[in-house]
Amino acid sequence: MEPTAASARAAAADAAATSGAPRIDVHRPADGSLIRSVEVDSPQRVAEAVARVREAQLEWEALGFRERARWLERWRDWLLANREPLADLIQEETGKVRAEAVLEVQFLEVAINYWTKHGPRFLADERPKPTQLVGRAKRLRVRYRPYPVVGLISPWNFPLILSAGDAIPALVAGAGVVIKPSELTPLEVIEVVRGWREEVGAPPVLEVVNGVAETGGALIDAVDFVGFTGSDRTGRAVMKRAAETLTPVSLELGGKDPAIVLRDADLERAANAVTFGGFMNTGQVCMSLERVYVEEPIYDEFVAKVVERVGSLRRGQDDRSYGREQGAITSPAQLEVIERHVADAREKGARVLCGGRRAPGPGAWYEPTVIADADHSMQVMREETFGPVLAIAKVADAEEAVRLANDSRYGL
Repeated sequence: MEPTAASARAAAADAAATSGAPRIDVHRPADGSLIRSVEVDSPQRVAEAVARVREAQLEWEALGFRERARWLERWRDWLLANREPLADLIQEETGKVRAEAVLEVQFLEVAINYWTKHGPRFLADERPKPTQLVGRAKRLRVRYRPYPVVGLISPWNFPLILSAGDAIPALVAGAGVVIKPSELTPLEVIEVVRGWREEVGAPPVLEVVNGVAETGGALIDAVDFVGFTGSDRTGRAVMKRAAETLTPVSLELGGKDPAIVLRDADLERAANAVTFGGFMNTGQVCMSLERVYVEEPIYDEFVAKVVERVGSLRRGQDDRSYGREQGAITSPAQLEVIERHVADAREKGARVLCGGRRAPGPGAWYEPTVIADADHSMQVMREETFGPVLAIAKVADAEEAVRLANDSRYGL
């Protein structure tokens, strides 16, 4: 992140801009302004990137665990030394508040420590006992080998945690990795991969390709294992594409996570937990609490406590002073979903007790919102909102709460 490196990257971006290839514009969610554009990788370029990583992977695996760990530890040290400028870039690109931007970089540092410490145990040979008579005279051994090239298709809400964070255990195991980040947030992924290759000088087993659906499809076709994090709709498409080549797939998809608060709960703790669970990262978390079922005798008191806490959340552009809890909405399309869900709840009789509107001015901002008297006729109780909105429903007892919590098309 030195000025000379930044100047070189800017010059490279300017040169690429004249190439005539399709490009993606990356905008600041905080005000909508353009950061810079990124060239789209064609299917041919994706195949070439995978081929390069595949060629380097054999030597990477042959290094052995301890030598691979040394390279990852050097990358960790580079991340640590560049934590603040990386967090600046994350904030610029995602609209996160400072604490959650720094958390992304810290996660990678901790993940490297964890996987390099426990990797030998996870990867150790196993010696199972034969279960059939014909095998009793045999000595069996299970030996783990990496998939040569792992392809990761990552989302925009945690661009580093859900890309480089998933790459770390694959690299520890000896695999090569190619990442396709979200077209909304490619810059920080590009930077940490650049750090691996140019600053650390590590073997060329980590690459990034950029684009939208065509790029992702080409990556699925070329790799040996696919990791996808995102919506269940796109997850189905990923699985269908991978099925054509019988490529193994790992899917981490969205949800509609419920909480249940019963009459014997500690309401102070419950209100704190629900507020944190619903509004961390401005509600843009696949495991955010989005709906709460509360027993009738404590309903009004609990709702009041939640409204008090949510109403005190500070929204706005943050800096290194850590002065805000709620950032911008990273995806303009998701902002439209949030507005639609809140409008639908209003029309069907729910009470919007705080927030409930897009903030005026430039950028993609939505006020932290609490909706009371919600029910399952409303989109906000059935579909993933993925924003700073918490819907609360009144129930008669624990049995009704569990029944409604399970009434979802999403896995719990």
